[in-house]
Amino acid sequence: MNENIYKNNNERHNKKESKVFRKFYSVMDGSFLTKDGIMEMLPFFFYLIGLALLLIFNSYHAEKKAREKEELRRELIELRIRYINTKSELMFITNQSEIARELEEKGLVESTIPPRVIKKPKERRGFLLNIFERSTN
Repeated sequence: MNENIYKNNNERHNKKESKVFRKFYSVMDGSFLTKDGIMEMLPFFFYLIGLALLLIFNSYHAEKKAREKEELRRELIELRIRYINTKSELMFITNQSEIARELEEKGLVESTIPPRVIKKPKERRGFLLNIFERSTN
């Protein structure tokens, strides 16, 4: 007669599920710690614990750096605003009309005569006298 293949495959699948369930259950209730093989698995558990601690530290460190970055970004925006305000204030204060108004309050009046350039006439002296004068200064 023909065997029921579907039934055999289903039984194998149930056996695998029950084996996985038993291992999971032994981990959850802690009974796997009482077996002899636990001493062989200790280095692996320590490795997993170290890895978990490293991941926790890394996430805290990344969050701290993100907070610092955000704080520096806010400070940069504030300093940029202060720079623009100060620069515009300086440009306003250094206008000729603004300077004239400030000086007028102190009693000084802007000159209406244009300035003249005064040039010092060149002295024509000997070559040796010019060199001697430069070396003494």
